[in-house]
Amino acid sequence: MFKRILFVFFVLIICGGSIPALANEPPSDVLKRCVNDVIVILNEPGDPAGVKVEERNRRLLDKADQIFDFRSLAMGALGRNWRRFNNDQKTEFADSFSHLIAQSYFSRMEGQDFENVSIKYKTTEFLAPTRSGIHRADVPTELIHNGVKTPVTYRMLEKNDSWKVYDVIIEGISMVSNYREQYRNSFKDSPEKLISELKGKLK
Repeated sequence: MFKRILFVFFVLIICGGSIPALANEPPSDVLKRCVNDVIVILNEPGDPAGVKVEERNRRLLDKADQIFDFRSLAMGALGRNWRRFNNDQKTEFADSFSHLIAQSYFSRMEGQDFENVSIKYKTTEFLAPTRSGIHRADVPTELIHNGVKTPVTYRMLEKNDSWKVYDVIIEGISMVSNYREQYRNSFKDSPEKLISELKGKLK
């Protein structure tokens, strides 16, 4: 299951920014037009010295912010505790959180086979806007990798005429909810301590 989350996560990260988002582009199109570039980059050959791997990882991190709304993801991971953070702490937590996620998946990415991948897109479901008027949509898909079919729903929101992912639901399991459960025991700590522990993991 973790490897499936790994694959889906990086499909999204790498596709971000390969082609500029178009104004009023449907959320499903934002995903569809990325797939070919994703497969090519994931299958780029490495090298003994690991230089290409490091370069690729830097590219992935740069692209991540263009397809993921990490602030919304971090807010979902903290749940109600998000309100305990001031504006600077929210920014600091979201930034460190995005780097930790990327770092965690980078280390598990090597040696994976990303060939023979296809994605079937189903009908997009537009959800009720948020209280602040932000449009949202669920893009259900079926990811087929090495003969294994995995139902994946991308939860997206529209910001600045572009759609970004704020959660991924794989086989009914929400990535945001999964991280919230991991942080549950730390919610009693102060925001400063949570941020400090997060930065410690990055080191």
